[in-house]
Amino acid sequence: MGSGTKPPDAPWPLIGRREELRNLTYALVERRSRLVLGPPGAGKTRLVREAERLAGQRCAWAERPRALHAFLVEAAEQLHCRIERFADLEQATSMSLKPAVLDALQRSPRCVAIDDLAWADPRMYRFLRELYYLPDVCLIVTAASRDSLGYVRRLLWDPREEIALEPLNRVESQELFEAAADRYQLRSLDLEDFRRKALAAARGNPGQIVSMCRLAGRPEYHNGRYVKFLPLRMDALSSRLP
Repeated sequence: MGSGTKPPDAPWPLIGRREELRNLTYALVERRSRLVLGPPGAGKTRLVREAERLAGQRCAWAERPRALHAFLVEAAEQLHCRIERFADLEQATSMSLKPAVLDALQRSPRCVAIDDLAWADPRMYRFLRELYYLPDVCLIVTAASRDSLGYVRRLLWDPREEIALEPLNRVESQELFEAAADRYQLRSLDLEDFRRKALAAARGNPGQIVSMCRLAGRPEYHNGRYVKFLPLRMDALSSRLP
């Protein structure tokens, strides 16, 4: 690995999201709730993590909660809740966890970030509504679309709280591609052909650009200096985007 090459797990540069980052950082500092929307690979999680860092705010995180109880357990663990009747928080009932989480947030207000929320049911909606109105607590939710939120659409309805991540433009896409080409050491390949095909296929989706470059570093997708693009593209579409 060259001295100018970042390790594979280093954070990606946040390209083309300056205004969105400014908006979200302000929201975290001022404890204002936000809904971050964008398709898989748009960079929603990366945006929230970077805003969290810049704002100096430590969020309680929940990733893809599919049921209220699982969300409550995760939140209670991060907020260091203790419920005397239960030695293990996973054994605690939702009725016990809800007041414990709300009380912890009232005593030490902070941001609660829910990443990739989808099809929230009425129970999730009612609890998040209580959380949403706690003083000095803000709720950050990322989702693929407003329609995918389920009942939480009733809560995060205000357009002023919405941050929609649009596709990167051509210049931004090329900048990210070059960063990914360096990260995955692709300079020995015929990048002109691969770059053209990858950027056309990604259509400004940063996660897809990164995924295709990551796969292009594997020898099974090489034919000499050329990248076997069609099998690579199909595998990139079926893999989870970063």
